[in-house]
Amino acid sequence: MAKHLMVDLETLAVTPRAVILSLGAVHFDPMGDGILDTCYFKMNLDEQDQLKRDIDPNTIEWWSKQDPLIMEEAFDEKDRLPINQGMNRFHNFAWGCDLFWSHGATFDLVILEDLLRQLNRPLPWNYWQLRDTRTLFDIGFTPNMPQNSKHDALQDAIRQAVGVQNVYKQISWFKNENR
Repeated sequence: MAKHLMVDLETLAVTPRAVILSLGAVHFDPMGDGILDTCYFKMNLDEQDQLKRDIDPNTIEWWSKQDPLIMEEAFDEKDRLPINQGMNRFHNFAWGCDLFWSHGATFDLVILEDLLRQLNRPLPWNYWQLRDTRTLFDIGFTPNMPQNSKHDALQDAIRQAVGVQNVYKQISWFKNENR
């Protein structure tokens, strides 16, 4: 069984050096059903400010127009982890995965890579292990993702992983039908 990882971040900018509000990640088998394991935490904002990570006023404005419950979870200071503790948790969760997915080739994984490099930490992936759901979803198969809360890092990671599983099943069916 393959063990893939889907990651989703909620941030305060759209640059590689964006402040991370929260990280959600899930283990999943792309040919299976359901989620194998989850990881979710919120990151300490003051420490990221000390690292001079980016906060963009346009992103703050965008957040102000989101569902109040999602905003409350994203911005609540309760239970935020120190950066090193959060990155240890993510690194341990990510280590040994076969492939690493995010919804967009230049966002979530790029931001995590920038933070890990800024902290002089090794990456839990090789460049050839990175995958992008947007490209997969654009090939013409419907991802049929659940319509749970959007802009909640863990719920988005779950939605996107289920979407990958659904597309993989459709591709497998199509391949078998056209032999």
